[in-house]
Amino acid sequence: MTTAFGENGVEVPVGGKVVIGEVFDRVDRPGAEEAAQKWAARGQGVQEVFDTDQGGHVFGFRFVLAQGLRNMFAQDGHSNTQPYRVMENEWADFARYGARVEVTIDLDAPVVGERPEEVIVAGRAYSAASGRPLLGVKLGDTFDNKSRQTYTRQYYKREILSRIERADAI
Repeated sequence: MTTAFGENGVEVPVGGKVVIGEVFDRVDRPGAEEAAQKWAARGQGVQEVFDTDQGGHVFGFRFVLAQGLRNMFAQDGHSNTQPYRVMENEWADFARYGARVEVTIDLDAPVVGERPEEVIVAGRAYSAASGRPLLGVKLGDTFDNKSRQTYTRQYYKREILSRIERADAI
C-alpha cells in the first residue's frame, strides 16, 4: 500500500499493489475496521465528500484483511457496491480456481488528501502452479468515483479453468 500525507495533514492511500493467491471470505471484520470505513466515508473529517459516499477499500478486505484507514478512501456508494465489487468477485474466482492475480491500483485525486476522482485498476493473472501468465487476461478498468459506473465481468469458472490449463500446458 502506498500512502502520502495530504495538504490537510492526513495520511491517505494513493494506490498500491497486491498479489492475490487466497481469498478470506469467512473472516469477520473487526470493529476497528468497520469504524475506519465510517470515518473514511466522512472524508476522515477533513475531505469534502458526497452524501452517497462509503468507506471503500482500495484492496478488498477479503484479500488483505484489516488494514484500517491506510486501505480506505471516500468512494461513491454505488461504485463501491456494484462495479467495484463485480471486479473484485472476478479476481476472487481466479484465485479460487488456481490462479494468482496481481493488481495495481492508483487513486487519482486533484490534490493529495482529497477524495479521488478516478480509481485506475490494472491486473494480470498467472497460473499458481506454473507461474505462467494467463494469455489474453487483463483485469481492471478506470472508474470515475461517481454513480452510474459499470464493470462487465469477462471471465467465469469455465473460462478461468481453461486459461489456467492452457498456461500450464505450455
